[in-house]
Amino acid sequence: MTEYKDISYLHMCYGLAEKAVGWASPNPYVGAVIEKKGIIVGHGYHEMPGKPHAEAVALEKAGAQSKGATAYINLEPCVHWGRTPPCIDKILQADLKRVVISSVDPNPLVNGKGIQRMKNAGIEVSLGLLKQRNDRLNEIYLKYIQNNIPFVTLKTALSLDGKTATKTHSSKWISSPETRKYMHLLRGEQEAIMVGINTILQDDPRLTVRHPSWPGKKITRVIVDSKLRMPSTAKILSTLSKGGVIVFTLEQSISKNRKVLQKKGVKIVSLPGKGQRVDIKKVLEWLGNHKISSVLVEGGNLLQTHMLENKLIDKIMISISPKLVGGQGAHCFFQGAGVQTISQSLKIKEMNEFQIGNDIVVQGYI
Repeated sequence: MTEYKDISYLHMCYGLAEKAVGWASPNPYVGAVIEKKGIIVGHGYHEMPGKPHAEAVALEKAGAQSKGATAYINLEPCVHWGRTPPCIDKILQADLKRVVISSVDPNPLVNGKGIQRMKNAGIEVSLGLLKQRNDRLNEIYLKYIQNNIPFVTLKTALSLDGKTATKTHSSKWISSPETRKYMHLLRGEQEAIMVGINTILQDDPRLTVRHPSWPGKKITRVIVDSKLRMPSTAKILSTLSKGGVIVFTLEQSISKNRKVLQKKGVKIVSLPGKGQRVDIKKVLEWLGNHKISSVLVEGGNLLQTHMLENKLIDKIMISISPKLVGGQGAHCFFQGAGVQTISQSLKIKEMNEFQIGNDIVVQGYI
């Protein structure tokens, strides 16, 4: 009976934590519920960096009723100062009887220290219920905090025969309007979008978050441009109020547009390369060092293929439309050298699918 009750209140925590998706990064998504004698006396979630953490919000609402109560939290309370005070101090001051937590926070500054301090103070701690749900909800944070590398999601739209564009580079539109709207919704969950320079030259996209569910949402646009061919007339440069634009290029690249782009507000980062290509691993390291915890790779085929071949993708999301494009010169999704045998192929794990109109969306992990 106790476990059933714990699971019910933890699900409430997750309902709260999910409100922060896309806003709280690079911090984790955390919800908290304070329960006493079957009544919720406090609840809250961490809205965004700089705002109070979930535990602090919930305990503030609970006030004196927190004494002898049970707190439900999906992630271990922090023990360190950041933009806000450590949550563990508020928990200890609240005189709680019990705390139920889904997961340990792998942040080296925390990593069990919060749990130990609660136990030392005589608080009963239960750990591990719904851990898998927390692992999925906070997949971005868990990778970023342990590796200082963004969580990378690859998104693409395919015809039924695996084409991303025709032989004349036409790709508008493979997916349906409903699917495109859904994919725009997903953009808002990310901190950055990454494309190769060919996508800019061929499609001239804005790469902004335009779904009504994300009012005021800004997103960093990342462009991989080895030879610095970025045109100063690109549409994306008229949208800098919607998020910064970072162009990664080779150290030896020379372009008359460099100063023009910089004057427009573009950040140009020169990195060493692998041959004639920017080293994407170093791009991801740079983004991680600058507190960007998630990247959505939207195009094009060369960039996506390179990242798949070098195992730089964590999650893959493909929409498949009931259309046949054909043509030997048409663009395929995963190109490159290919593997020699089927046993060497990339395996997609935890795959699931759902339907939007006539399109099928498939997602999984690599």
